Order: sequence, then C-alpha cells, then structure tokens
Amino acid sequence: MISNCLFGCSCHMTMEQIASQIIGGVVNILTRHITKHIQHVTSSTKRVADMISKMEVLKGKSKDVSGRMEGNQRNRKVIPARVEGWLIEVEDVNKEVQSISTDVNIGCLHVKKRYRVGRNALKTIEKIECLINEEEKISWSDANIPLGRVDTKPSASTLAPSPSCETNDFKSRDKAFEDALKYLQQDDKTSQVIALCGMGGVGKTTMMEQLKKVAEDKQMFKWIAKSVVGQNPDILSVQNDIAAYLKNCDLPNASKLVRAEHLTKTIAKLSEDNKKVLIILDDVWKKIELKDIGLTSPLPKGVKLLLTSRDYNICKQIACNANLDLQVVKVDVLEEAEAHKFFSGITGVLEEDDPDKYHIGCDIVKKCGCLPLAIKLIASTLKSEEIFVWRSRLHCLNNNDLDKNVQEIIKISYEYIEEDEECKAIFLHCGLFPEDANIPIEDLARHACCLKLLKNVSTLRDARDKTKTCVQKLIHANLLINGDYVGCVKMHDLVLAFVLGRVSNGDPSWIINHGDVSKWGRDEMSKSYEKMSLTCRGLYEFPREFKYPNMDLLLLLNGDESLKFSENFYENMEHLQVIAYYQMSYPLLPRSLKCSTNLKALCLHSCKLMFDEFSFIGDLVNLVLENK
Repeated sequence: MISNCLFGCSCHMTMEQIASQIIGGVVNILTRHITKHIQHVTSSTKRVADMISKMEVLKGKSKDVSGRMEGNQRNRKVIPARVEGWLIEVEDVNKEVQSISTDVNIGCLHVKKRYRVGRNALKTIEKIECLINEEEKISWSDANIPLGRVDTKPSASTLAPSPSCETNDFKSRDKAFEDALKYLQQDDKTSQVIALCGMGGVGKTTMMEQLKKVAEDKQMFKWIAKSVVGQNPDILSVQNDIAAYLKNCDLPNASKLVRAEHLTKTIAKLSEDNKKVLIILDDVWKKIELKDIGLTSPLPKGVKLLLTSRDYNICKQIACNANLDLQVVKVDVLEEAEAHKFFSGITGVLEEDDPDKYHIGCDIVKKCGCLPLAIKLIASTLKSEEIFVWRSRLHCLNNNDLDKNVQEIIKISYEYIEEDEECKAIFLHCGLFPEDANIPIEDLARHACCLKLLKNVSTLRDARDKTKTCVQKLIHANLLINGDYVGCVKMHDLVLAFVLGRVSNGDPSWIINHGDVSKWGRDEMSKSYEKMSLTCRGLYEFPREFKYPNMDLLLLLNGDESLKFSENFYENMEHLQVIAYYQMSYPLLPRSLKCSTNLKALCLHSCKLMFDEFSFIGDLVNLVLENK
C-alpha cells in the first residue's frame, strides 16, 4: 500500500492501476504530438490554401490602413504609433506566404518537404490572425499633428540644394548652403543664431526652405517653427505662428508679455526633454526682441534661430541685444553661366535651337545682374513669345525701364533707407557713376562734404567717417557691394537701373548719360538740373546753349583731346561747387574756371593737363579741396 503523502491522494491503488494511468497519459501526449506532426504532412496543402486566403484578407486590411495613413499624412492628422510597424510586419508576413506558396506543389513522396511546408504554413496563419486581430484594435483619431513636429523618416538628401522644376541647381550656392547646414548641425553656442543675408530677390527664402527640408529629412530637430516677419513686424502674429508649430502651445488671449512667457515655458520644456527646436524668422527688416517671441538669453540647449534678411546690421542687432553669437551666410547673385542656364530653363530657348533669341537672352540676363528673381520674372513673360517681344524687353532694360515687379525688389530696400537722409543721399550719389564702375569712397566723402549732403560736418575727416559709415550701412543692406579695389564700392546693375529710372522721372533733377552722348537733345538743356554726369566718349564739343545756373556738381569721364570746351563754358554755372573729371584729356581752361567763385572741390583723376594749367587755382578763393 502507498500512502497519500507520496501520491497526493487518499485512495488505495494497486501498482497496476498506477502504471496504467501513467502509461495512458504518456500515450495521449505522444499521440497528440505525433498526430500534430503527421498533420503537418497530410494537411499541408489545405493549410497553404487557408494561409493564402487569410493573407488576402490581411492585404485588404493593410490597403485600408495604408490609405488611411496617407490621408492623415496629407491632412497632417495624427497617425497611431503602431501603424507603421504593423504595415512593415504585414509586408514581412506576405513575403513568408509567397515563399511557402512556391513550395506547395511537391510530390506525395517528399514527406520531409511537405512536413516543412505544413508546419511553416501553420505558424504563418497564426501570425496573420494575430495581425488581423491587432488591426481591429487600432484607434484612429482626427487630431491634427502640430505643424512644427518633425516625424518624417530620413530620406536621401544631399548637402546641396535640391533641383526644382526649373533646374535651379546652382553650384555656386553649394558653399553657402553647406556652411549654413554646418551651423545648424553644430551644438556649440557660437552658432545658435544663423543669418542668411543678401539683396532682395537673390534667393534667401529659397535657401531657407531648402535648409528646412534637409533638416526635416535628417531629423536634425524634433520641432521646426517658422514665421514671416516682414517690413512691419506684428509680434502677436509672430507669437501665433510659432505657437501653431509647437506641441500643446495654445497661447492665452492675453498681453504680449504673458504670451511670450507662455512660449518661453513651452520651448524650455522641449529643451528639457532633449527635443531640439529650430525657430525660423523669414524676411526680417527691423530689430525685434527675442524675448518677445519666447526666446531667452542664452538660448536653451538644442534651440537655434535662423534668420533671413536683406540687412546684416539688423541681424547683428538682434543677436547682440540677446548676447548671442551670430553666424552670417552671404547669399550672392548667380554666376553668369548659371544665370544663363536658369533663364534658358524657364524660356525653353537653347543656343542650338534659336541662337538669335538665346543671345538676346544673354544680354537680358546681364541687365538683370544675374539676380534669380529678376531673371525668373522676366523670363516667365518671354516664354513662347516672338523675338520682337524679346528685343523690346531688352530695349526697355537698356533704357532703365524696369519691369514693375523687378522694380519693386529694389524699391522696397530703397524706401527702407529713406528715413536716413544721409544714407539716401550717398546712395543716390553713387548712381552718378557708370555701370560696373568702381566708385572711390574718398570721392564720395569729398563730394558729400562740399555739397553738404552730411549734417554737422565741418572737416573732411568728419565727412570721411560719416561717408564710410553710410557706405557700410548700404553694403549691409545690399544696396551697394564691395568694389574690385580697396576703398571702392560698386552698384548692382538693377540697383543702378532703379536710380537712373528715378532720375529719368525727374526725381532728383539730374542729367546722367553714360551711353550715346552724341544724341544729346535740346530737351536735356533745362536750366533746373542740379547735377550732371556724362561719359564724353564720342562727344566733340559741348552745345553752345550749355547753361545750368542751378548746377552744383559736374562729373565728366573719358573725354579725348578732340573734345572742345567753349570759352564761356562755366559762366552760367555760378552755383557749381564740385568738378570731378576722370580720364579727361585737357578738359578745362584756366580763364573759364575763374568764373566759378563758389567752387569748393576740384577732383582730377588720370587727366592730361598742360604744365601751366594750374596758374588759375589761386583765383579760386573758395576752393577747399583739390585732388590731382
């Protein structure tokens, strides 16, 4: 007899009964196990059929889920976290089904292969059923994704800008683009503020959008917020824009200060959670306080600010006021070959197809100064037009008659400096010089001093300092560019055309002619003109009616020995204060200059003079500046 302490029962059993129960249980287990393995062989065909049938059901559900996901992506709706992983698993299971299905047509005698097929089909059916059940539990919602959240998968992006439909893949921009991208990727505090600066229409916003796209593709930031600031910043609107891009950032209907504090807390919380944030302020014209848009000084870890502006000084002020370092990336005009390619890409005109149109196009591109936006605006109007339309447009550009939209590019920048009368005066004065001229800053200072273009200036040194300050402001505002030589500046072709366009409309009342002066007409003999700038090449004598009593500046260039001055040339210029001659051969007569008692500056550059032609200078009692 065996006690219950050993077998856990109180009944008395014989050894035969115990053995029978044990053997019976083992037999049942072995039978089920053997049956299962036998069914892998005998039911393999049926299982494969069931697997294929269930896979078709799963593929239908996968198509529905994929369509729903794409719809949510288009409409920026929240996609359940499990969806992408679920779709990947469905694809993997489908590959298993296809692999098993290829092995189903095997003979009855291939027991081992049929066994493997049946077993694998059963396992795959279980996976399929599990995925079908999981799909029914996916919970969709119509909640919107915050605009600024970066949740896309990295795509094949290059460091260079992506080519657009107009093939504007500008290689000359690669260096600037790579520099800006490098600053965005750096984690040190020296590159927390990055500015893209360049003249209007050069492509700053385009480069910013390309940088934003690469930053999203590479998942460099978790959140990217953007606001277009414009000429008249509305801080409340900028606050709203940034809030719209950030997670759970509903700004209260309160004061600017309260809303700024709310933004500050939101950005700080993202930083604490190791979520990198990029704030983009596009088209900045005036200084704004970063604290007003929720950015503290120093910026929280992982937070960067990207600016685009025509004016470097504005970006510098924004960074300095917040005690932040600034990295500036200059966006320049296109190289000439790129500009031609860009123009041809829009118009569809190639040299081998229509050489006449193509060469007119090259001249148009040159008049546009290789400025992308100007090229795009003009090329768009010439697409599919006859050649006479092209010639007409080039004629307008040659006469400084700019397209309205092109003119607006420069006008906005010009109006921006109108409040600074001294900068405006220096800017317009640069328009007196020919196209592509290297304008000596020293000459600008001398002219400005004598013509009283600068306030509270009593010495030439003061005039130099103020002129250099104005020139620097104009360069930073991209209305002037550095010259080819030290101490010189130049004007972009379109900027010069804008100034000459204003002059031709009588504002200001000047004569500027650096073209064909042989066709000088009587309508240009008005006594009201205040300044004159002429390239004298091809001119043999000045008209006898040369009388300008209101003129205070006379600037003549490139006159040869055949050019004749009448004896009374200066007699009717009693207000003349500045004479500036460049590369003139024997340009003036001593007895004529005696008539100009108000003359304050005589500037002669690379001029041919007779040895005794300076005997009259002592008679110029008001002459304060002389440069030979």
